[in-house]
Amino acid sequence: MNKHLKTISIVCALFAILFLLLFGLGSALAPLVFSFGLAYLILPLIKKMESKGVSRSLAVSLLLLLIFITATLVLAIAVPKLISDSKELSRNLPHIAASALTKIETLSSSYGYEIDFSKESIIHFIEQNRESLQSKVSTGGSKLIKSFFSGVTNWILALLNLFLIPLFFFYIINDFEKITSQIKSFIPTSMLPRLSRYSNLSNTVLSGYIRGQLMVALLLGSLYAFGLTVIDLKFGFLIGIISGLISIIPYAGLSIGLSLALLVGFANFTGPGSIVGILVVFIIVQALEGTIITPKLVGDKVGLSALTTMLALIIGGNLMGVSGMVLAIPIAAIAKSVLSDLKKEYQDLEFYKS
Repeated sequence: MNKHLKTISIVCALFAILFLLLFGLGSALAPLVFSFGLAYLILPLIKKMESKGVSRSLAVSLLLLLIFITATLVLAIAVPKLISDSKELSRNLPHIAASALTKIETLSSSYGYEIDFSKESIIHFIEQNRESLQSKVSTGGSKLIKSFFSGVTNWILALLNLFLIPLFFFYIINDFEKITSQIKSFIPTSMLPRLSRYSNLSNTVLSGYIRGQLMVALLLGSLYAFGLTVIDLKFGFLIGIISGLISIIPYAGLSIGLSLALLVGFANFTGPGSIVGILVVFIIVQALEGTIITPKLVGDKVGLSALTTMLALIIGGNLMGVSGMVLAIPIAAIAKSVLSDLKKEYQDLEFYKS
C-alpha cells in the first residue's frame, strides 16, 4: 500500500469512528456538548479555587452544589412572578399600547402639538404581532425542548438527558486538560502552529467575551429590575430581567427594554416623574455598563469596529437566528484573524503580483 492510499485509509477510518461515536451518542450528544461548553467557561474559576489549595473534585462538587441551591431559590422565588407577569403583559399588551398612545396624544396636545397615531391600525398591528410572537416563542420553545430531549416520548430518557449534564460536567472538567490534549494529538504537526494561534485567539475571545457577556447580562438584569421596581413601574421586575438578558445581543437590551418600559410607563402615566424615572434608570445603568461593568468584565476582547459589529449581528441573525446573534461577535473576531492570514497568502500569489 503506497503512502498516499494509507493516509487516506487512516483518515477515513478516523472519521468513520468519529461518526459512529456521534451517531451512537444519539440524544446524549446535546448534554455532552453543553457540558463541555459549560466546563470550558467555568474552568478558570475552578483553577482559581485550586490555587487556594482546594482539590479539583471538591471545587467542582462545591460549584455544582452552589448552582443547585441558586437554581432552586431562583425557581422558587423569581420564576413564578416572571411567568405570571409575562402572561399578564402579553395578554394586556394591546390595551397597554392603546392607553400609552392615548396618553401621549393627550400630553402632546396639552403642549400645543397634535399627534395622530391612528390607534386602531397600530393596535391591530400589535395584536397580530403579539399572537405571532406567542406562536413563535411557543414553537421555538417546543423545538428547543424536542431537539434537546430528542427521545421525549420516553420520559425516562428525557430525565436521563437532564441528569447527564452535571454528570458529564463533573468528569469533563476533572479531565479537561487531558481531553483537549488528546484532541490536539490528532492534528497534523504541520498545521499545529497556525491552529494553535487560532486556538489561543478563540480561547481569548470566546471565553473572555461570552463569559463576560453572561456576567454583564445577569448584572444588568439585576440593576434594571431593581431600578424599575424602585420607581414602581408596573411589570418593572420582568422588563428589567428581559432588558438584561437580551443585552447579550449588543444594542438589543437598551432598545427593546427602554421601548417596553416607556410603553408601560405612558400607559400608566400619572405625571412626568414616572417617565423621567425610567429614563434615569436606563441612563444610570448604561453609564455603569459602559464605564465600569463591560470594561471590567469583558474589556476589549473583540476589537471590532461598530460597523463590523452591526454587520456581524445581521449576518448571524439571518443565518442562525437569536443564537447566531449571540455568537456573531466572537466568531467575527476569529474570522477577522483568519481573513487577515488569507489576505497575506493571497497577496503572495503570483496571480496577485503579476
